[in-house]
Amino acid sequence: MSENRGLFTSNKARAYLAFEPEMAVEQLSARLWTISDGVCRTIFLKGREGVIAFDTFGTPGRARAYARAIKKAIPGREISTVIYSHDHLDHAGFAADLAPDAEIIADEICAKVIKLRQAEGQRQPTRVISGAENRINVDGVELVLLNPGPTHGSGNLAAWFAGEKLLFSSDTILASARYGLMPDIHLANFVSYMRGFLELDWDTFVPGRYGTTDRAGFARGCEYIEALQEACQQAFIEFVPIWAYEPMRGYVMNKLADRFGDLDGFTEHVGLTAIRIVHHYLMGGWSLEDTPRPDYILAAEVQL
Repeated sequence: MSENRGLFTSNKARAYLAFEPEMAVEQLSARLWTISDGVCRTIFLKGREGVIAFDTFGTPGRARAYARAIKKAIPGREISTVIYSHDHLDHAGFAADLAPDAEIIADEICAKVIKLRQAEGQRQPTRVISGAENRINVDGVELVLLNPGPTHGSGNLAAWFAGEKLLFSSDTILASARYGLMPDIHLANFVSYMRGFLELDWDTFVPGRYGTTDRAGFARGCEYIEALQEACQQAFIEFVPIWAYEPMRGYVMNKLADRFGDLDGFTEHVGLTAIRIVHHYLMGGWSLEDTPRPDYILAAEVQL
């Protein structure tokens, strides 16, 4: 296999890894763009000398398509910096294909996971930050990078652009119901952390998937997850067979269709999301996912 394979072991995955899709690019301001491959979405912006790209997309082919789209949008500039929004390979797995010589910026917990994972094509961060808020200068651009706590993945970073009144937060809130199983959402404090972003001054929200939205769409996305969490707990009370997909899907659809049935993807995904939430209440989630202090995870075990 000539492609960087991430964690794939089968040579039959080569076609998937190599495929280069069309990328949809939208300019949001004089210095800021958003880009999507039809499912995943991210942002990039013009620096003083180069380009600052958030994430890489999830295959070598998509990373190359991302690089080409950036060159078309900002001619004559190289990608000088890549910022990982979180550790997941489907978003930040292939910096080796996107920009092999760029500076890589990530949260400390994200950097530790990447070091242990050793996925082919996912470059190790070269600049590591930590804490809830970092105001840093990158290629002449003042960036505000926020990590409110465990939300999605490891070391999730959001970016707030006060001048554009824009917030980017990958794979967190959607103005739809299309995210399905959500195995990587840390449910214990998720919505409260997300609602904290509403204290900032912004009008446009760029998620890590699908379309952009506004404050009202973001707030409704929070309301949907809260309502689904409540409905799942009620299912326990009413002795619904919470371990079985069809009974849970029927139950939560009946409870929530009047309020949220208009959300894109509701019918297809509400049952999967309910099973995920049930797992949180039944078993406590996926190992250490809901640790309220993410800095404890791997704190003294991994040296960068």
